[in-house]
Amino acid sequence: MAEEVLKWKLVNFLVADAEVDYHTVSDVYDVVGSGDVDVLGDVLETFKEIHGGLWVGGGLVITPRVVRLSANALNRAVQEGTLDIELPHSMIRKVSVEGGFITKIVRLDTRAGSVKFRCYGAKAVAALIETLIPSRASMSAV
Repeated sequence: MAEEVLKWKLVNFLVADAEVDYHTVSDVYDVVGSGDVDVLGDVLETFKEIHGGLWVGGGLVITPRVVRLSANALNRAVQEGTLDIELPHSMIRKVSVEGGFITKIVRLDTRAGSVKFRCYGAKAVAALIETLIPSRASMSAV
């Protein structure tokens, strides 16, 4: 039986081990007749070094049990790495909203590290996730 979806949104999420398949990107550039893959590679590698990963486009699904981030087809075609993240609510220790350009960033902290994604309506998404965290949910039931 399919799990109930509480929220679905388009997002970009930060992936520490994302690697661009420059061969595939080069083929696309050749088809459209523009761009320099070497310049793109330099920019992306510098961005990855500064920010700790690359932003991957995809979708967010929030269920009563998990937060799920999945890369879209385009990103799957040109990137490798952790393109699917499933984070049970029980692992989330803290939810926060950080500033961002145009869209805000939701940060989910766990004992193992943090997961970041950006989307429109980030504050409302963060608030929803916060209500689903077991320690928060049990406190609000009191």
